[in-house]
Amino acid sequence: MRARHVTSEKEYRTPFGAAQLGGVVTLGIDIWDDDVTFCTLRVWTDAHGEQLIEMKGTSAGDHLHFSVDYKPAETGVVWYSFDIEASDGAVWRYGAKPGWTTGEGAFAYGDPPSFQITVFEPRATQPDWYKKGIVYQVFPDRFARGEGWREQAEAALAAHRNGPERVLVEDWDTAPTYKRKSETDLGIARWDFYGGTLEGIREKLGYLKGLGVTVIYLNPIFEAQSNHRYDTADYLRIDPMLGTERDFGRLCDEAAEMGISVILDGVWNHCGRDSVYFNRDENYPDAGAWQAHEDGAESPYADWFTFNEDGTYAGWWGNQDMPSYRDDCEPFHELVCGKDGVVRKWLRAGARGWRMDVADELTDEFIAQIKAAAVAEKDDSVLIGEVWEDASNKLAYGKLRQYFQGKELDGVMNYPLRTGLLDYVCGHIGADELAARLEQLRENYPRDAFYSSLNLLGSHDRERLYTVLGGAPDPDSMTEDERETFHLDTGQASLAMSRLWLTVLLQMTLPGVPCVYYGDELGLEGLRDPYNRATFPWGGGRRDCFNIFRNAIAIRKTLPVLTDGEFEPFSSGHGVFGFWRRGKDGSQVCVLVNAGLHDSRTVRVPMVDEAVSDVVSGNAPKVDHGQAEVFLWPLGTAILHFHKKIRLQKPLERGMGVLCHVTSIPNGGKPGTLGAPAKKFVDWLADAGVRYWQVLPVTPPDSFGSPYAGLGAFAGNTALLEKGIDKTLAALKGCEKTREFREFCEANEYWLTSYACFMAIKDLLGPVEWQKWPAKYRSFSPELAEDPKLKAGVLKHAKLQFEFEREWAELREYANSRGIAIVGDMPMYVSGDSADVWAEPDIFNLDDDGYAGAQAGAPGDAFAPEGQLWGNPTYRWDVLAEQGYGWWLCRFSRAFDVYDYVRLDHFIGFSSYYSIPKGKKPSEGEFNFGPGAALFEAAYAQFGPLPFIAEDLGVITPAVRALVAQTGIPGMDVVQFADNDVRGGYEPKPGTIVYAGTHDNQTLLGWVKSRFGVEGEEARELAGRIARDVLATDADVAVMQLQDVLGLDDDARMNVPGVAEGNWTWQADAADVAAAADHLADLVRESGR
Repeated sequence: MRARHVTSEKEYRTPFGAAQLGGVVTLGIDIWDDDVTFCTLRVWTDAHGEQLIEMKGTSAGDHLHFSVDYKPAETGVVWYSFDIEASDGAVWRYGAKPGWTTGEGAFAYGDPPSFQITVFEPRATQPDWYKKGIVYQVFPDRFARGEGWREQAEAALAAHRNGPERVLVEDWDTAPTYKRKSETDLGIARWDFYGGTLEGIREKLGYLKGLGVTVIYLNPIFEAQSNHRYDTADYLRIDPMLGTERDFGRLCDEAAEMGISVILDGVWNHCGRDSVYFNRDENYPDAGAWQAHEDGAESPYADWFTFNEDGTYAGWWGNQDMPSYRDDCEPFHELVCGKDGVVRKWLRAGARGWRMDVADELTDEFIAQIKAAAVAEKDDSVLIGEVWEDASNKLAYGKLRQYFQGKELDGVMNYPLRTGLLDYVCGHIGADELAARLEQLRENYPRDAFYSSLNLLGSHDRERLYTVLGGAPDPDSMTEDERETFHLDTGQASLAMSRLWLTVLLQMTLPGVPCVYYGDELGLEGLRDPYNRATFPWGGGRRDCFNIFRNAIAIRKTLPVLTDGEFEPFSSGHGVFGFWRRGKDGSQVCVLVNAGLHDSRTVRVPMVDEAVSDVVSGNAPKVDHGQAEVFLWPLGTAILHFHKKIRLQKPLERGMGVLCHVTSIPNGGKPGTLGAPAKKFVDWLADAGVRYWQVLPVTPPDSFGSPYAGLGAFAGNTALLEKGIDKTLAALKGCEKTREFREFCEANEYWLTSYACFMAIKDLLGPVEWQKWPAKYRSFSPELAEDPKLKAGVLKHAKLQFEFEREWAELREYANSRGIAIVGDMPMYVSGDSADVWAEPDIFNLDDDGYAGAQAGAPGDAFAPEGQLWGNPTYRWDVLAEQGYGWWLCRFSRAFDVYDYVRLDHFIGFSSYYSIPKGKKPSEGEFNFGPGAALFEAAYAQFGPLPFIAEDLGVITPAVRALVAQTGIPGMDVVQFADNDVRGGYEPKPGTIVYAGTHDNQTLLGWVKSRFGVEGEEARELAGRIARDVLATDADVAVMQLQDVLGLDDDARMNVPGVAEGNWTWQADAADVAAAADHLADLVRESGR
């Protein structure tokens, strides 16, 4: 006889996984090779014991299928197996395989292991802020010293205190250790404090926000004797070493302003012997339980603890330093859960949830009371339990625990995931074992509990992540001195770094809430307590580790499907672990990891949509016979993003483009302008068959001529007017009375009035930055347009913008009539001294005087080791999001009025941007997250398909690739940045627009000379061949700078980044342009564009 029941397959069990109370579960089993006459479902619950339920059999081709509907009567765990009566009367018993409660079953002699169904009631209000978050665990004493830390610490340590010595460690970088009482008595003789404070955490909120953190989980912060504070002395008082209740409230308030919530650590199984409740060390004036027991003193805490006849008392795992509360101690439960009790008091003070220490030691009833208290104070508060095993079927003290029935825990610390993931990465188990373990958790946990699991890799109770990944020996095999001095050697540290990316990538792409233990993101090392509790290495640490964590977090933030999408784990052989994440919106992502150190793997997965890209490598996997094929190096990873070919983007038709700013076109020795010079250039392009003319921004430039910084993000550059400003104004006399002018002003009211007022004030006061203007002009109001001193200037600038609009619209219409689309350019940032910052200060990060409080820039790299400070104010993306991105949508709308397509400069800034506090060096800046896809989804909702091109050059992270994949906006691929030697051929990244060069690069000829060391005719021939290779690619659009069409050297560069003067002045020679007409036509024709 053969039989089959697989818990995850709908033929055998529906609904999938845990079952909601009130619903029906359909169970089935298939049987082959016997004319079975009878099949019984055996069910066991703690409430009702065993039930035997007859199943109905039907013929299904070559086998029999038996099924039955079962309706659970209450929440809890239902165990089941099958009894099958064969045709000869023998009873075959079928259940789960040993060690498992899910998956495919097996026959057994005697009673088989049972399958499991978890029955639950859903919570009415889910803590979505937590479920969608990134958690960061802080050990308060070791994270950061805040202002006033020394005075605070010295004051707390000054008073005499019985018990172990308590000392302040001066050197923050001193490695942690324990001073034991003796070799035989391992109790702590001295507690070392490092001076970390709540104020220190508050001062580092910017760092945490930049990392991507949305939830801080604080280890205990209440008064205690020790530095870990799990020996609580007073639940209602912040430990004075850490700060005050006011400090805590300020931390929570400012964290909330940054989108960060705070979870506290509740220790409710035990307290400290040195506490107001027990008071064995007699450091508190009122009698505690110890005095009541020893001296018969009256104490409200006399009955809170259990004393033994030998003078000992119940303690956490027998620890006499941590006396345990009695399970039935109602006064203690009231202290914790009452209206003004611990849970509600600190939620009221600013916390948003609790992590509950040693949940196994608390009764189900007490946990339910704690949950009820939390929800009564904040209906979306969260309660997380410390449970080390599968919490759905945890046995504690002989009782099956009730953690997930609806009134208890929202989630647990996901130690089973940590164990499985690290075992897999370190080669102790195969991918198939990891997939089965995670599948079992998925089936056993209610969905909300599974997605609320706290997915930790490191903690205060476990070895440091970096130490584990480096292959450190088992701490139990080492002496205390060896554990204290252990550090990874060079080879081990290299192995840890090699494994870190795939490990953190898995953490950030699996379901559940990722939790980063402080310092893991900088590669801190350490074995178990106390060595895993070293101080945070401010100004040090392994920066490569930080980049790994932040990039992985950024991917999670960019792809919402990784937060709430369905989860389907699988393995490809023993080595490759993979899983699908599938969203309700149809989005599908497949994550693949090869944890092997030596063997490469090729993996094929179903092609589930029209197109696919790997956001880790940027490559498009090979697709053949409905399968996407991925090659994984040892320790290789892939995140396959499946999508439609058309997403939010407006496709570009195949063609060639020429990049040339308006000022660079020939104009009789003067800078190029609109009107006749620009139309003549359009004719030259059209006659050759060019489809796209790409220009630099046509907004007003700065004093150095840069079009990427200036006085307004919406206005046109009136220096481009064909007749010049004076003649234009003379010709416009009286135009304000025309219908066309009034309609222009009305259509552009959202930017025109503020810009015209700004420029009129500039005319009045001279080149003084607006922050230094008189108070009456320092902020915009529409009434300024009627100011007698400004009215004429306002009209003047409105007229100039009216004429710019007319001339530009005429040029665009003419270009379109000749088959040419104009590709414009939109700078990411605006100048601090601009109409935009002046009129909309709330959306920029400014100080009290209106200057940039946080400035845009870039961290150090090989080209600029000290980093770059651009000086532009950064955006307040949180405010913009609250406003529905209105300012940006207006900016997009204006760009669509001006251009056919828009290149978005510094596209990476929409994913992450580098922000440098005022007065700080670039090296002191931090990355922060931009709006991601939310901005472009808002734009798509308003405008439809988006005619954007992403300038995604430079250091492109997987998160930027994910943003490009999600939106469909084509990126750029510049041949000069190719990884390979392009003399042997050039193949750009898929889905990109290819460029021979841009305004920020060398000319192609200049690059060939410097890159390959060739000169003269050889250089010209090579540059020409590479240009033809660029045009011959499969990319829909290929663009060449005009300088490269003309074959010019680096003296024709438009811009040298990092050099303020001498840029933006190059202009083409009319004779050179005319002479190149046939060459341009040949390029278009030969490339089939």
